[in-house]
Amino acid sequence: MNKKFKECLTEVYLGEQAGEMIFESLLATAQDDDQRYIFSNMLQFETEGKTIMRPLLIKLGLPIEENKALRNQGLEIADSFKEMSFKEQFENIYQSVKNYYLPRYEELSTLVDEEDSEAFNVANFMGEHERSILLAADNIIKDIQDPVKPIRDLLKFPI
Repeated sequence: MNKKFKECLTEVYLGEQAGEMIFESLLATAQDDDQRYIFSNMLQFETEGKTIMRPLLIKLGLPIEENKALRNQGLEIADSFKEMSFKEQFENIYQSVKNYYLPRYEELSTLVDEEDSEAFNVANFMGEHERSILLAADNIIKDIQDPVKPIRDLLKFPI
């Protein structure tokens, strides 16, 4: 496996860790059952993303332990969200995913050959994963009914 793929895979995994910390923290501040449901699905999705990636990370000799500095950074980001309205939180999430995370997640699939089916499948799933978060955030911003359906449809253990 090439070095660039390993670096990108590690970054994507760290992105899942950061997302998990953010959504876990936001879940604690949910103001009603709808918000709890949305944040719970987001948290579950980030956790499952990490779980899907771990066998490949181990196979490639890459670390899977929690990154303490990143954990703290995720908590700081979530703390800054507490001053925002629910919709503003998702406007921020939408922009972060669109401008930073999605391009990196999609890059992952360009760095692997289809012949390595495990890596290829993980890379493609992670792109789909991030596109689903973007769509869910957009649905929340636009007040679409059942906004987290794109996420729930991909969950192995839906909430």
